Amino acid sequence: MAGIESKELIKEYLLNNNGIILKTNVIKADHDGTAIENARKWAEQNKQIIFREDIGNVIFNVSGVKDSLSHGFGQKKLDAIPALPVVIKTGKIVCISSDFDGKPKKYIIIMAPIIYENRKNILAVRLVKNVGDNNRFYVHEVIGMPDKNKKGNTIRPSALDLTAHPQGGTALYLNILQDIWNVQ
Repeated sequence: MAGIESKELIKEYLLNNNGIILKTNVIKADHDGTAIENARKWAEQNKQIIFREDIGNVIFNVSGVKDSLSHGFGQKKLDAIPALPVVIKTGKIVCISSDFDGKPKKYIIIMAPIIYENRKNILAVRLVKNVGDNNRFYVHEVIGMPDKNKKGNTIRPSALDLTAHPQGGTALYLNILQDIWNVQ
């Protein structure tokens, strides 16, 4: 498994890349099913193995989409689902860490810029690699662009270490971004 690029290069990529434009309401509740049912249908039709030079194969399937939505969702998170394969393939790895319970797993966080409702956001994707297995898509979050001019560091030290007990919601991803933004 390859290393992570420098924070400077990641910051440049996130700030200067135009990003993937998300279409709204591609996946939603309708007469064919609930939002989750329709997300699962979309994932079934678009399941694939994505190869990356730096980490190998990533399995994108219904199980991963179901896991991701089980962490909570709104329309923004549903709208990001069609961008997941592209972000998994082309996004930047921002963090690789071991499991906080000591299980033989690695967590890989990938981020890429996206455009949602005419505003730049970050799509964060967490992959899980069980030792000896392929990587698999696990969870995703859409995060607003942090203020790049913000002074100071609001990071809690454990937030950047996935071997520490995980934080709820988007706190982990926001702290990783703030750490990247603080690079001079």
